[in-house]
Amino acid sequence: MPILSAVDRRLLESDLPPLRHARLSSGSTLEYRDTGPGADAVLLLHGIGSSSAGYRAQLAGLSAQWRLLAWNAPGFGASTPLAFPKPDVHAYAAALAELLDALSLDRVHLVASSWGTLIAQAFAGRYPARTRAMVLSVPTRGYAHLPPDERARRMAERLAPEARAQTPEERAPRLLGPAPDPLVVRRFGELQAAVHPAGLAQATHMLFDCDALALAGAVHVPTLILAGGEDRVAPPGEHAERLRGALDGATLETFAGCGHLLKLEAPDRFNRSVHGFLRHH
Repeated sequence: MPILSAVDRRLLESDLPPLRHARLSSGSTLEYRDTGPGADAVLLLHGIGSSSAGYRAQLAGLSAQWRLLAWNAPGFGASTPLAFPKPDVHAYAAALAELLDALSLDRVHLVASSWGTLIAQAFAGRYPARTRAMVLSVPTRGYAHLPPDERARRMAERLAPEARAQTPEERAPRLLGPAPDPLVVRRFGELQAAVHPAGLAQATHMLFDCDALALAGAVHVPTLILAGGEDRVAPPGEHAERLRGALDGATLETFAGCGHLLKLEAPDRFNRSVHGFLRHH
């Protein structure tokens, strides 16, 4: 993992904006953070084992240029779970559209990580007029393309109690690049507080029922893909590079030495890449 700079440390040690709550037209509640005076809004979509707090460094480092909104997806934090036990990706995209309606936002940029990149693609495909551009960080393809037996086995492993009981220190070697900084491991460990069994089960069913390559054909917005060169969760050759080939006009940037949590492992570079791309769209 790259050595953290002084700027990286300042970003990772910054305070989080307070949580707010939006009442949706469906009657559900979505929890989110909102900061920055900018007229242009950027929605930050977290991964499956994370929350809005995972974007701490972006909420601190990009709020001078943009209005930043980081949601807790349905079933995470205090956000109401979706109404059915096995939702598909389009149900999450519809919830995101409801959040934009509740906040009177017409068009937004999307910045998404891992599992959240599936929601971003589904949203951009279904609501193209509302999507200005996307940044997809460490995208996962999903697992719908796997044989049914393998898919069932992998999903059972994900949801097993012993998998959920692992400590951050036990999970870090798979998720982070080599020799992670203790501050990054600590911030990663704090994200588990917003992950609840019911929401995790719904999100896992969505992940295993989705294929990003099938979503890509409907997406026609400017897209930047960010990949970790040492990502063992979603190796770039199997995920990011294939997605770049499937998405219309997408570009790919690889962070050498980083794993699956780019926004924590190299936050300043991550922010510069996001800002440099979005300001042109």
